[in-house]
Amino acid sequence: MILWIIAGLSVATLIFSSYSLAQRIHKFNDERDAPLFSFIDIQNTSFEMFGHHFDMEETTIDNQPFVRVNFADDELLLPVTIPPQHQLPTLFDRQRNWMSMMIMADRSGLSLKELDQRIDSGEITPRLIIATRTPFGAESTKEKNFDSIEHKEDWAWGESRRDLWLFDFYEMNPDGSITAHQPLRFPESGKSLLRRQNNAKLKGEPIPEREPGEIVEYTWQYGAALKVMPRAPAITFENQALRAAGWTLPTAAASILTLIASVFFAIAPARVAE
Repeated sequence: MILWIIAGLSVATLIFSSYSLAQRIHKFNDERDAPLFSFIDIQNTSFEMFGHHFDMEETTIDNQPFVRVNFADDELLLPVTIPPQHQLPTLFDRQRNWMSMMIMADRSGLSLKELDQRIDSGEITPRLIIATRTPFGAESTKEKNFDSIEHKEDWAWGESRRDLWLFDFYEMNPDGSITAHQPLRFPESGKSLLRRQNNAKLKGEPIPEREPGEIVEYTWQYGAALKVMPRAPAITFENQALRAAGWTLPTAAASILTLIASVFFAIAPARVAE
């Protein structure tokens, strides 16, 4: 009987803590001022945008491969940072390991249908973005002991040393100009940052923070950079809703374990004394 009472109390605790957890997550997401961006990949190399002609082509300058972008009267030369391994049929197939082009719009608080309606009505102007990735374009700034590791600038090391990735972002503006945004580095993982912070606490040193110039979650640069990453990065923990969970998450987990244990012991057959 006592085990069933414990099971009942576990159920009640689970319901209350789960409801409180859901409320906290809902409140966190409501109060967080983070935009939501939609992206559409563009595979055409020639089209009209903002009343200007856009075209893109592969070219070679001084035996170095480039992608030339022409928009209105402006020109952009993008060095090919990862040469294609195979002669695939389209430009974007050949250069997809390091370059992507997309139309982007902020749809915070809007469904996709509402976003389409506002773009059609002219209330929202989409943005044309090109994102590129350079495998060895950045200097390592997180854990300094990695700087002493010797590496070659080949494909394997380029995919392994993610801390050396550099992302560039270019925007085609309605006036016909091309804007080059600040280049950003691959973000340090939450585990790595936490490890450095814990080591600093143990040594009594100042607590390190993220280095400036990293890609930040919930920005349009983060979404655009995902298009040219071979795999998505691990999520950071600074802006996650579960950080607002407090006592609710461990209480819900403990109540589930208690419920399982109490029910199993309650339904277990009685021992037969010899």
